[in-house]
Amino acid sequence: MYRRTINALLLAGALLSSSSPIWGQVTGGRVTGTITDASAAVVQSAAVTIKAHSTGQALSTQTNESGAYSFPNVAVGDYTLTVEATGFLISTRELRVSLNQQITLNLPLSVAAMQENVTVSANMPEIQTDSSQQLNSYSNDQIQQLPIFNDLNLLARLSPNVSKQSAGVHGAGGTVGGMRPHANSFNLDGVDNNDFVSTGPAVNVIQDAVEQFTLLRNNYNAEFGSGAAGQFNTITKSGTNDFHGNSFLYFQSPKLNSTSSKDARYGFTLGGPIVKNKLFFFGAFHHEFKDQPSTLFEYFAPTAAGLDQLAALPGVSPYVVNYLRTNLTLASQPTTSATADFGTVLGVPGIPFGTVTLAAPLSSS
Repeated sequence: MYRRTINALLLAGALLSSSSPIWGQVTGGRVTGTITDASAAVVQSAAVTIKAHSTGQALSTQTNESGAYSFPNVAVGDYTLTVEATGFLISTRELRVSLNQQITLNLPLSVAAMQENVTVSANMPEIQTDSSQQLNSYSNDQIQQLPIFNDLNLLARLSPNVSKQSAGVHGAGGTVGGMRPHANSFNLDGVDNNDFVSTGPAVNVIQDAVEQFTLLRNNYNAEFGSGAAGQFNTITKSGTNDFHGNSFLYFQSPKLNSTSSKDARYGFTLGGPIVKNKLFFFGAFHHEFKDQPSTLFEYFAPTAAGLDQLAALPGVSPYVVNYLRTNLTLASQPTTSATADFGTVLGVPGIPFGTVTLAAPLSSS
């Protein structure tokens, strides 16, 4: 029992030490505003609540002495905002929160009549007026319907001042604002997703599992400081109070779009409630198959007789010889030049070597 407890503590410590920081406003948007009365005087201590349509999650705050309220990090989705204050009618607004965008919603409250309770509702357009941050957001419908072939970075090329990167240039995502692609930065659900070896995203997301994708081009907010070029932010789908999902098949072949290979990708997504309004699940699966022409390549290897001669030499590891015999395709016929060259290198002339030609299949699944 003691050993199990120690192991559990060590595992928890390892998970905490390997966790990455989550930056504000990367996983959602911001909702702010000011509450006033009919005479434009600010209303203090008004209760402001924002409730998600899909999950029922509610966030609450109060206006300060300036009548202002703020929800700094709200998950992407549709919401109902409700304002309540003593002596005033309840006011509600419908709004949609988009990734990395700020919505400013200023609401005037009407004085309540005796024994009267009226709710005012209106649609809130997606307008960002309080930030100079330049961005382009792509919804789930665009992500699924545009031909991006499971590469979200292709969406970035639809944005102004973004172009395809030149051949031989390190990085991914294209050239944003004239900057080199290796200066791009990638975030997935608010977590750093940069592969510093390949200077691109470390994890690629299943296309049908993405809720929203946003490219920030410049004038970033303070939380974006890891890259000098484009900020590529991806938010995946989540479970809701309703069961939802889909199955998909993406297929290419020379008979459809004149490509030289066959590419099939299929799978499904599924999400829903475990405990309504409290606990949800979402998962996605896909399988990819590619069929392309094989490539021939050559190498020099000993024949079976040559490997036997090598095995008989003093100091040769039997393990290495057995590994080569088991895993290496040996030459079927010796080549005079190869035998002479390798015999000179090994210092033992006459060991037969030959050329092995193999076709490397490029199919993957």
